[in-house]
Amino acid sequence: MLTRKGFNIANCFQPDSDEEDVVGEEPTTCLFCTETCSCIEKALEHIKKHHNVDFSYLRKKFHMDQYSFIKLINCIRQEQIKPDKLLEATESFWEQEIYLKPKEYEAWLTYDYENMESESDYKRNDVENENLSLNEIIKKQKDELEQAAEHLAVMNRTIKRLLDKEDGKAKSVHQSDSHYFDSYSHFSIHHEMLSDTVRTNSYRDALLKNKDFIKGRDVLDVGCGTAILSIFASQAGAKKVVGIDNSEIIYNAMGIVRKNNIDNIALIKGRLEDTVLPQEKYDVIVSEWMGYFLLFEGMLDTIIYARDNHLASQGNLLPNRCTMSIVGYGDDGLFKQHISFWNNVYDVDMSVMCNEVMREPLIEIVDAKNILTEPNCIADLNLLTVDLNYSNFSHDLHLLCKKDGTLSALVGYFDTYFDLPEPVMFTTSPFGKPTHWKQVVFFVGKPIQVRSGDIVKGRIRCSRSVKSNRSLEIVIEIDQQKYFYYLD
Repeated sequence: MLTRKGFNIANCFQPDSDEEDVVGEEPTTCLFCTETCSCIEKALEHIKKHHNVDFSYLRKKFHMDQYSFIKLINCIRQEQIKPDKLLEATESFWEQEIYLKPKEYEAWLTYDYENMESESDYKRNDVENENLSLNEIIKKQKDELEQAAEHLAVMNRTIKRLLDKEDGKAKSVHQSDSHYFDSYSHFSIHHEMLSDTVRTNSYRDALLKNKDFIKGRDVLDVGCGTAILSIFASQAGAKKVVGIDNSEIIYNAMGIVRKNNIDNIALIKGRLEDTVLPQEKYDVIVSEWMGYFLLFEGMLDTIIYARDNHLASQGNLLPNRCTMSIVGYGDDGLFKQHISFWNNVYDVDMSVMCNEVMREPLIEIVDAKNILTEPNCIADLNLLTVDLNYSNFSHDLHLLCKKDGTLSALVGYFDTYFDLPEPVMFTTSPFGKPTHWKQVVFFVGKPIQVRSGDIVKGRIRCSRSVKSNRSLEIVIEIDQQKYFYYLD
């Protein structure tokens, strides 16, 4: 097996021990009739022959991933969809969150649909293989097996999350919210955020440098914490400020407001979606809602609710726009510290740990000198128009290399904009002043040798986790490899 700089690729991409059982000869009932086949492959052949439905064709037509197929299967079962409706479909009508939860377990939900190949794929591969040497064919097949193992591991985790009994069931929104709000009750997290001068000064500048814009207006501060943004809004001349937070820190905030003799700020403890505010509409809604990789923690859901229910006509959101970007990164030391480390721990091979280590992105302030590529903007969110599907997106990567090196990770960051008469923005880029958001490091299992002028192509797909509505699942395809990450 090929190795790079002492890193044993074979060892680090073995399936987890509890995920090695792959789909086998399990009786499978047709989705459209009562016919039962000996396994899923036979059932797929039956559906194609007798119902004219080709799943590999659907995968390509609608750019479907594993989650899309889970939704499709559940939609067919729950709505008793007929083959004709699928054949005539011009859009993926099954792409709704309600179809992620199955009624009961069945073999269809455990199949690796992303690895399906149509007949044309097989023919093309046969022609390609004729032009490969035996060693190249063996290497290609080994790489494909490693990738398939990773697919199956992710697939099994997904099904477990959907089907596990009470102790393993995905947390409800209420449970997730409870943990989230509790995490903001301790002073330490507020000390960290307030000490972030990039963050706090940007909000202060946006409000105080735009006093003519704020003066005489009603302001709603969502997730107000210690009420620092409410105080800035009051200092900028707001007529009335209402701050709301569901964590216990709100009681400290009330003391801070009284201590500073501010009489136009009203603070409320509660979850915005469940709270009747002193007034329905506000001219300005301000909030510091951003999480790691911008979208982690899902607080943007609440901002969208606030916008749709409490923002006055012609009102403004602060901030009003955010972008997300990715750059290629090469730091041998960081890679060895977090990934290669497991190859030899006191002369013990612990490389089986690499699967889990790889899946959890590293939150770290990275060294800008190790950036190898130009950035790619992967998302541009207009907060006045974005909907609740904001966390589900994909983007093709074209990373132009600025210098030679070994690309061992992709690094994600975000920029935040206050488009006001006196505009303000701040960045969490490696080239900017460090913030408490740091950057998000997605290690790649097989580092890539690049030269200045090369273009590294790939694709990133982000989606809301089925396990927790505040977490993210990210898939990155690069250099013919697919990597899976969980930000939770």
